[in-house]
Amino acid sequence: MGPMIRNLVTIVAASVLALLTLCGEPVQADDHLEFEADLRLRWEYSSPWDGAVGTASDTVTMMRTRIAMATAFSDNLDFSIGITDARSLSGQNSDPRIATGDLSVREVYLQVADLSAVSEHLEFLSGWSLGLGRSAVPTYDSGRIIHSADWSNLGPAIADGYHLNNDFLDGALDLNVHFLTLAKDPTGGAGSGDHFYGAHLAVDSLPVVDGSFFYWKYTADLANQAEAVAGGNPDPGSSGEDTYGYCFSLKEGLISRVGIDVEYALQDGSRYDVGDDAIEKLDSLYYSIEATYDQPATDDFGALNWRAGRILATGTSAGATRQEAFRSPFGSPHGTHGIADLVANSNIEDTYIGATTELMETEVDISLHMLAADQGEDWGQELDIVLRRQQQPDFLGGLMPLEVGLGKFSSDHSTLDSTTFFYVQSGWDF
Repeated sequence: MGPMIRNLVTIVAASVLALLTLCGEPVQADDHLEFEADLRLRWEYSSPWDGAVGTASDTVTMMRTRIAMATAFSDNLDFSIGITDARSLSGQNSDPRIATGDLSVREVYLQVADLSAVSEHLEFLSGWSLGLGRSAVPTYDSGRIIHSADWSNLGPAIADGYHLNNDFLDGALDLNVHFLTLAKDPTGGAGSGDHFYGAHLAVDSLPVVDGSFFYWKYTADLANQAEAVAGGNPDPGSSGEDTYGYCFSLKEGLISRVGIDVEYALQDGSRYDVGDDAIEKLDSLYYSIEATYDQPATDDFGALNWRAGRILATGTSAGATRQEAFRSPFGSPHGTHGIADLVANSNIEDTYIGATTELMETEVDISLHMLAADQGEDWGQELDIVLRRQQQPDFLGGLMPLEVGLGKFSSDHSTLDSTTFFYVQSGWDF
């Protein structure tokens, strides 16, 4: 167990003791522990690998095992811990995107349901809940901007920090406040390292739409240093990015079988550019609009769930002296611009159409992405088909579910080759 994990466990343990001390009455575990475990296997084939020009086709087989334990100290105080083992079964265990190298503590989390119940001195915090420790980063709205995607073999992105939540006006307003530490230099001063501060307000009391508003501030310090060192540059210091915007969704049922979602975000502040070796002004834009239609089943064909939309995330224009490329704070979630994940959620104009139906108890999802660029060469097009079959007694002996995906990317870009991507995935919950 490394120093960072030991420090985290120490901090959470001290917090637990402090909260137990504040409680007016003694608390103890509720005489039971809940254990959960899951195993996931995935085999991937890409030709060429990751679409890179001049590379050969390759395959990777990945396995991820997660074990979690939870208990309740009282009706108001819950504790959970989880560990993950992620590895390659085909020799890529040196790749930190695939393998943890050892058991990894992915969750050490304390949840207080109502802070005012901890002590009579905290009555002014009535209705506020507090989560403290290490856990997956949150997912909000479409998940394209703020997300905790589970596609990675390592599992969802994680961070250390705290999460405050309160539902106001009988749930009409749902406020979430986060402080997340992604990386910390133990020798650094207060506030050093890479951090996210975030707030998300969901509003369901509007007359026509459900809405949400968000603000996230990212302070990059160690990340800038690592990028500069990799580029042969000195430490540039810290930079700060602000991401803020809104998401509106047409209220369900307002137009029969029709859904409409609009998401809009701006980024400003500053960002380090390794090519220019400078921290530059940031000014970028993202928006998406998606319409859905649930086509009912007929005598000849099953129900179809149609979707069509457009996503724009700006790129930096030629000759610009500032950063104009939009970047999702936690990276691009899997499948945003096709399941091959060759194009990031930046410098992209994605016009897409897709449909989902069920055939022979199997979910079938087909989508086409037409991937232009905001600046420079267009990316190309990608056609995807994904089949999902749930675990059932009459399928593979009831042993496991199965997911199969095939993506064909046709490149228009000089840095990417046309690519065939294929994967098979299954998993077990214990």
